[in-house]
Amino acid sequence: MPSLVPAPRPGRLRISALALAGAAALFSGAAPAALAATAPADTRSSTSEIVRAPVTLPETGSPDATARARAHWTPERMAAASLASAAADDDAVPTSSGPSSRPAAQPLAASAATAAPPISIAQRVTPVSHIGRIFYTLNGQDYACSANVVKAANRSTVATAAHCMTAKGAFATDAVFVPGYHDGDHDGDYGTWPVVGGVVAGGYTEDNDDLGDDAGFEVVALDADGRNIQSVVGASPVLFDQPLVKEGTVYGYPAARRFDGESLQRCRGVFQRESADQINLPCDMNEGVSGGPIFAGDDANGAQYADEDARYDDYSHILGPIWQANEHTAYDGAARIQPAEG
Repeated sequence: MPSLVPAPRPGRLRISALALAGAAALFSGAAPAALAATAPADTRSSTSEIVRAPVTLPETGSPDATARARAHWTPERMAAASLASAAADDDAVPTSSGPSSRPAAQPLAASAATAAPPISIAQRVTPVSHIGRIFYTLNGQDYACSANVVKAANRSTVATAAHCMTAKGAFATDAVFVPGYHDGDHDGDYGTWPVVGGVVAGGYTEDNDDLGDDAGFEVVALDADGRNIQSVVGASPVLFDQPLVKEGTVYGYPAARRFDGESLQRCRGVFQRESADQINLPCDMNEGVSGGPIFAGDDANGAQYADEDARYDDYSHILGPIWQANEHTAYDGAARIQPAEG
Protein backbone atom coordinates (compact mmCIF):
# COMPACT_ATOMS: atom_id res chain seq x y z
CA MET A 1 0.00 0.00 0.00
CA PRO A 2 1.51 3.36 -0.93
CA SER A 3 2.72 5.65 1.81
CA LEU A 4 1.08 8.95 2.54
CA VAL A 5 3.45 11.62 1.26
CA PRO A 6 3.86 14.42 3.81
CA ALA A 7 2.70 17.80 2.62
CA PRO A 8 5.21 20.65 2.58
CA ARG A 9 5.36 22.82 5.66
CA PRO A 10 3.04 23.79 7.23
CA GLY A 11 1.37 20.65 5.90
CA ARG A 12 -2.02 19.08 6.25
CA LEU A 13 -3.58 18.07 9.50
CA ARG A 14 -3.94 14.45 10.43
CA ILE A 15 -5.68 12.85 13.37
CA SER A 16 -3.14 11.09 15.55
CA ALA A 17 -5.28 8.34 17.00
CA LEU A 18 -3.96 4.82 16.66
CA ALA A 19 -5.18 3.38 13.38
CA LEU A 20 -5.52 -0.07 11.86
CA ALA A 21 -2.41 -1.92 10.75
CA GLY A 22 -2.21 -1.64 6.99
CA ALA A 23 -5.64 -0.04 6.79
CA ALA A 24 -6.88 3.45 6.06
CA ALA A 25 -5.87 6.44 8.15
CA LEU A 26 -8.50 8.10 10.27
CA PHE A 27 -7.97 11.50 8.68
CA SER A 28 -8.89 12.62 5.22
CA GLY A 29 -6.12 13.25 2.75
CA ALA A 30 -7.89 16.06 0.95
CA ALA A 31 -5.71 19.11 0.51
CA PRO A 32 -6.32 21.66 3.25
CA ALA A 33 -8.00 24.94 2.61
CA ALA A 34 -5.76 27.89 3.34
CA LEU A 35 -6.84 30.35 5.95
CA ALA A 36 -8.31 33.45 4.42
CA ALA A 37 -6.00 36.43 4.32
CA THR A 38 -8.51 38.34 6.39
CA ALA A 39 -8.69 35.72 9.16
CA PRO A 40 -8.56 37.45 12.53
CA ALA A 41 -5.45 37.07 14.63
CA ASP A 42 -7.25 37.14 17.95
CA THR A 43 -5.50 35.29 20.73
CA ARG A 44 -8.45 34.42 22.92
CA SER A 45 -10.82 31.53 22.58
CA SER A 46 -14.41 32.32 21.71
CA THR A 47 -16.91 32.75 24.53
CA SER A 48 -19.93 33.34 22.29
CA GLU A 49 -20.11 29.98 20.51
CA ILE A 50 -23.37 28.08 20.21
CA VAL A 51 -23.32 25.34 22.81
CA ARG A 52 -24.14 21.95 21.31
CA ALA A 53 -25.75 19.14 23.26
CA PRO A 54 -23.12 16.61 24.35
CA VAL A 55 -23.28 12.95 23.34
CA THR A 56 -23.49 10.50 26.24
CA LEU A 57 -21.97 7.06 25.78
CA PRO A 58 -23.92 3.95 26.81
CA GLU A 59 -23.05 3.01 30.38
CA THR A 60 -21.02 -0.19 30.69
CA GLY A 61 -20.66 -0.49 34.43
CA SER A 62 -22.18 -3.92 35.01
CA PRO A 63 -19.90 -6.49 36.67
CA ASP A 64 -19.97 -8.60 33.51
CA ALA A 65 -18.97 -5.65 31.32
CA THR A 66 -16.07 -4.53 33.49
CA ALA A 67 -14.82 -8.11 33.87
CA ARG A 68 -14.95 -8.56 30.09
CA ALA A 69 -12.97 -5.37 29.54
CA ARG A 70 -10.28 -6.43 32.00
CA ALA A 71 -10.04 -9.89 30.44
CA HIS A 72 -9.85 -8.53 26.91
CA TRP A 73 -6.77 -6.42 27.46
CA THR A 74 -3.95 -8.91 27.73
CA PRO A 75 -0.36 -7.66 27.36
CA GLU A 76 -0.37 -9.10 23.84
CA ARG A 77 -3.44 -7.12 22.81
CA MET A 78 -2.03 -3.93 24.28
CA ALA A 79 1.20 -4.45 22.36
CA ALA A 80 -0.72 -5.17 19.16
CA ALA A 81 -2.61 -1.89 19.52
CA SER A 82 0.70 -0.04 19.63
CA LEU A 83 2.03 -1.93 16.61
CA ALA A 84 -1.10 -0.99 14.71
CA SER A 85 -0.15 2.66 15.12
CA ALA A 86 3.27 2.32 13.55
CA ALA A 87 1.97 0.25 10.64
CA ALA A 88 -0.83 2.68 9.89
CA ASP A 89 1.51 5.66 10.05
CA ASP A 90 3.92 4.19 7.51
CA ASP A 91 1.52 2.47 5.12
CA ALA A 92 -1.88 4.12 5.35
CA VAL A 93 -3.59 6.00 2.58
CA PRO A 94 -6.13 8.71 3.26
CA THR A 95 -9.85 8.05 3.23
CA SER A 96 -12.95 10.15 3.74
CA SER A 97 -13.61 8.82 7.23
CA GLY A 98 -12.73 12.19 8.74
CA PRO A 99 -13.51 15.78 7.79
CA SER A 100 -13.05 16.52 4.09
CA SER A 101 -10.54 19.25 4.78
CA ARG A 102 -9.12 21.40 7.53
CA PRO A 103 -7.31 24.73 7.40
CA ALA A 104 -3.56 24.63 7.08
CA ALA A 105 -1.79 26.24 9.99
CA GLN A 106 -0.68 29.79 9.40
CA PRO A 107 1.47 32.11 11.52
CA LEU A 108 -0.28 34.88 13.37
CA ALA A 109 -0.54 38.07 11.36
CA ALA A 110 1.60 39.93 13.86
CA SER A 111 4.50 37.52 13.33
CA ALA A 112 4.20 36.81 9.61
CA ALA A 113 7.68 38.12 8.91
CA THR A 114 9.39 36.08 11.62
CA ALA A 115 10.99 32.70 11.17
CA ALA A 116 8.96 29.63 12.08
CA PRO A 117 9.77 28.27 15.53
CA PRO A 118 11.99 25.19 15.59
CA ILE A 119 10.31 21.81 15.94
CA SER A 120 10.34 20.69 19.56
CA ILE A 121 11.72 17.19 19.96
CA ALA A 122 9.63 15.27 22.47
CA GLN A 123 11.51 14.11 25.54
CA ARG A 124 10.91 10.94 27.52
CA VAL A 125 9.90 11.75 31.08
CA THR A 126 9.20 9.88 34.28
CA PRO A 127 5.66 8.43 34.34
CA VAL A 128 3.04 10.69 35.91
CA SER A 129 0.52 8.86 38.09
CA HIS A 130 -2.60 10.53 36.67
CA ILE A 131 -1.55 10.38 32.99
CA GLY A 132 -1.92 7.08 31.17
CA ARG A 133 -3.22 5.15 28.20
CA ILE A 134 -6.77 4.19 27.30
CA PHE A 135 -7.16 0.91 25.42
CA TYR A 136 -10.45 0.29 23.65
CA THR A 137 -12.23 -1.53 20.83
CA LEU A 138 -14.01 0.48 18.14
CA ASN A 139 -15.73 -0.93 15.07
CA GLY A 140 -14.15 -4.31 15.77
CA GLN A 141 -10.54 -3.11 16.06
CA ASP A 142 -8.31 -2.47 19.06
CA TYR A 143 -6.81 0.96 19.60
CA ALA A 144 -5.01 3.03 22.23
CA CYS A 145 -4.96 6.72 23.12
CA SER A 146 -3.51 8.93 25.83
CA ALA A 147 -5.61 10.34 28.67
CA ASN A 148 -5.47 12.16 32.01
CA VAL A 149 -7.45 12.09 35.26
CA VAL A 150 -9.11 15.45 35.94
CA LYS A 151 -10.67 16.74 39.12
CA ALA A 152 -14.44 16.30 39.07
CA ALA A 153 -17.34 15.90 41.47
CA ASN A 154 -17.42 12.12 40.98
CA ARG A 155 -13.64 11.84 41.42
CA SER A 156 -13.62 9.32 38.56
CA THR A 157 -13.31 11.38 35.36
CA VAL A 158 -10.64 10.94 32.69
CA ALA A 159 -10.14 13.40 29.81
CA THR A 160 -9.23 12.22 26.31
CA ALA A 161 -10.05 12.93 22.65
CA ALA A 162 -13.54 12.36 21.28
CA HIS A 163 -12.24 10.23 18.42
CA CYS A 164 -10.91 7.83 21.06
CA MET A 165 -14.53 7.34 22.19
CA THR A 166 -16.65 7.29 19.04
CA ALA A 167 -16.33 6.95 15.25
CA LYS A 168 -18.69 6.31 12.34
CA GLY A 169 -21.70 6.24 14.66
CA ALA A 170 -20.23 3.58 16.95
CA PHE A 171 -18.99 3.87 20.51
CA ALA A 172 -15.86 2.37 22.05
CA THR A 173 -16.31 -0.86 23.98
CA ASP A 174 -14.17 -2.85 26.41
CA ALA A 175 -12.30 0.34 27.29
CA VAL A 176 -9.82 0.45 30.16
CA PHE A 177 -7.55 3.18 31.50
CA VAL A 178 -4.04 2.36 32.74
CA PRO A 179 -2.68 5.34 34.72
CA GLY A 180 1.08 5.70 35.00
CA TYR A 181 1.61 3.29 32.10
CA HIS A 182 5.22 2.57 31.19
CA ASP A 183 7.40 0.00 29.49
CA GLY A 184 4.79 -2.61 28.71
CA ASP A 185 3.51 -2.90 32.27
CA HIS A 186 -0.05 -3.63 31.17
CA ASP A 187 -1.46 -3.30 34.68
CA GLY A 188 0.64 -0.25 35.50
CA ASP A 189 1.66 0.75 38.99
CA TYR A 190 -1.94 1.66 39.80
CA GLY A 191 -3.99 -1.09 38.19
CA THR A 192 -6.41 -1.19 35.27
CA TRP A 193 -9.62 0.85 35.50
CA PRO A 194 -12.56 -0.14 33.27
CA VAL A 195 -14.45 2.71 31.61
CA VAL A 196 -18.13 2.65 32.60
CA GLY A 197 -19.45 5.75 30.83
CA GLY A 198 -18.54 9.04 29.26
CA VAL A 199 -19.63 12.18 27.44
CA VAL A 200 -18.36 13.53 24.10
CA ALA A 201 -18.26 17.28 23.54
CA GLY A 202 -21.20 18.56 21.53
CA GLY A 203 -20.25 19.60 18.02
CA TYR A 204 -17.80 16.78 17.42
CA THR A 205 -20.23 14.29 15.90
CA GLU A 206 -22.69 16.91 14.64
CA ASP A 207 -20.02 18.69 12.61
CA ASN A 208 -18.46 15.70 10.84
CA ASP A 209 -15.88 14.82 13.49
CA ASP A 210 -14.91 18.45 14.02
CA LEU A 211 -11.39 18.61 15.42
CA GLY A 212 -12.31 21.86 17.15
CA ASP A 213 -14.50 19.86 19.55
CA ASP A 214 -12.48 16.63 19.56
CA ALA A 215 -12.65 16.16 23.32
CA GLY A 216 -14.47 13.89 25.71
CA PHE A 217 -14.59 12.80 29.31
CA GLU A 218 -14.79 9.17 30.37
CA VAL A 219 -15.77 7.80 33.76
CA VAL A 220 -13.95 4.82 35.24
CA ALA A 221 -15.15 2.27 37.77
CA LEU A 222 -14.13 2.18 41.41
CA ASP A 223 -11.42 -0.34 42.23
CA ALA A 224 -11.95 -3.60 44.12
CA ASP A 225 -11.54 -1.75 47.42
CA GLY A 226 -14.19 0.82 46.52
CA ARG A 227 -11.69 3.61 45.94
CA ASN A 228 -12.11 6.19 43.19
CA ILE A 229 -9.24 6.82 40.82
CA GLN A 230 -8.68 10.40 41.97
CA SER A 231 -7.91 9.22 45.50
CA VAL A 232 -5.39 6.69 44.15
CA VAL A 233 -3.45 8.60 41.47
CA GLY A 234 -4.42 12.24 41.93
CA ALA A 235 -5.99 14.51 39.31
CA SER A 236 -5.47 17.75 37.43
CA PRO A 237 -7.56 20.90 37.87
CA VAL A 238 -9.40 22.00 34.73
CA LEU A 239 -9.67 25.37 33.00
CA PHE A 240 -12.01 26.52 30.23
CA ASP A 241 -11.99 29.47 27.79
CA GLN A 242 -8.27 30.10 28.08
CA PRO A 243 -6.20 32.35 25.77
CA LEU A 244 -5.25 30.71 22.49
CA VAL A 245 -1.65 31.89 22.87
CA LYS A 246 -0.39 30.48 26.12
CA GLU A 247 2.65 28.74 27.58
CA GLY A 248 1.86 25.09 28.02
CA THR A 249 3.00 21.49 28.07
CA VAL A 250 1.63 18.43 26.29
CA TYR A 251 2.11 14.84 27.44
CA GLY A 252 1.26 11.57 25.75
CA TYR A 253 2.26 8.17 24.47
CA PRO A 254 3.20 8.47 20.78
CA ALA A 255 3.65 5.10 19.08
CA ALA A 256 4.85 5.69 15.49
CA ARG A 257 8.21 6.32 13.83
CA ARG A 258 10.83 6.74 16.57
CA PHE A 259 8.28 6.12 19.35
CA ASP A 260 6.83 2.82 20.57
CA GLY A 261 3.99 3.91 22.87
CA GLU A 262 5.71 2.46 25.91
CA SER A 263 6.98 5.65 27.53
CA LEU A 264 5.50 9.01 28.47
CA GLN A 265 6.76 11.86 26.27
CA ARG A 266 6.57 15.63 26.72
CA CYS A 267 6.80 18.78 24.61
CA ARG A 268 6.50 22.29 25.99
CA GLY A 269 6.53 25.84 24.71
CA VAL A 270 4.15 28.62 23.73
CA PHE A 271 1.02 27.31 22.04
CA GLN A 272 -0.23 29.39 19.13
CA ARG A 273 -3.61 30.00 17.53
CA GLU A 274 -4.50 27.41 14.89
CA SER A 275 -8.12 28.52 14.57
CA ALA A 276 -10.83 29.97 16.80
CA ASP A 277 -11.04 26.66 18.67
CA GLN A 278 -7.66 24.98 18.12
CA ILE A 279 -4.10 25.56 19.24
CA ASN A 280 -0.79 24.19 17.97
CA LEU A 281 2.75 23.65 19.19
CA PRO A 282 5.92 22.69 17.31
CA CYS A 283 6.39 19.08 18.47
CA ASP A 284 7.25 15.77 16.77
CA MET A 285 4.85 13.53 18.71
CA ASN A 286 2.47 11.46 16.60
CA GLU A 287 -0.06 8.59 16.56
CA GLY A 288 -0.94 7.44 20.07
CA VAL A 289 -0.69 10.86 21.71
CA SER A 290 -4.33 11.65 20.87
CA GLY A 291 -6.17 12.56 24.04
CA GLY A 292 -2.96 13.54 25.78
CA PRO A 293 -3.36 16.43 28.23
CA ILE A 294 -2.27 19.98 27.49
CA PHE A 295 -1.44 21.78 30.73
CA ALA A 296 -0.96 25.42 31.57
CA GLY A 297 2.64 26.01 32.58
CA ASP A 298 5.74 23.91 32.09
CA ASP A 299 4.92 20.62 33.79
CA ALA A 300 2.14 18.20 34.74
CA ASN A 301 1.26 20.15 37.89
CA GLY A 302 -0.70 22.75 35.93
CA ALA A 303 -4.39 22.77 35.11
CA GLN A 304 -5.52 20.98 31.95
CA TYR A 305 -7.20 23.27 29.44
CA ALA A 306 -6.99 21.32 26.15
CA ASP A 307 -6.18 17.90 24.70
CA GLU A 308 -4.07 16.77 21.76
CA ASP A 309 -5.93 15.39 18.75
CA ALA A 310 -4.02 15.89 15.49
CA ARG A 311 -0.71 16.67 13.84
CA TYR A 312 0.62 18.15 10.61
CA ASP A 313 1.51 15.67 7.89
CA ASP A 314 5.13 16.80 8.09
CA TYR A 315 5.27 15.93 11.82
CA SER A 316 6.23 19.50 12.70
CA HIS A 317 3.29 20.41 14.96
CA ILE A 318 0.71 18.83 17.19
CA LEU A 319 -2.74 20.38 17.61
CA GLY A 320 -5.64 20.24 19.97
CA PRO A 321 -9.03 21.75 20.73
CA ILE A 322 -8.95 24.37 23.45
CA TRP A 323 -11.69 23.59 25.96
CA GLN A 324 -14.60 25.99 25.58
CA ALA A 325 -18.35 25.85 26.21
CA ASN A 326 -18.99 22.51 24.51
CA GLU A 327 -16.19 20.86 26.45
CA HIS A 328 -17.37 22.45 29.70
CA THR A 329 -20.85 21.02 29.18
CA ALA A 330 -19.44 17.56 28.44
CA TYR A 331 -17.22 17.72 31.52
CA ASP A 332 -20.18 18.64 33.72
CA GLY A 333 -22.16 15.74 32.28
CA ALA A 334 -19.42 13.22 32.92
CA ALA A 335 -18.92 14.50 36.47
CA ARG A 336 -22.54 13.62 37.25
CA ILE A 337 -22.03 9.94 36.39
CA GLN A 338 -21.52 7.95 39.56
CA PRO A 339 -19.47 4.78 39.00
CA ALA A 340 -19.89 1.49 40.80
CA GLU A 341 -17.18 -0.93 41.82
CA GLY A 342 -15.58 -2.49 38.75
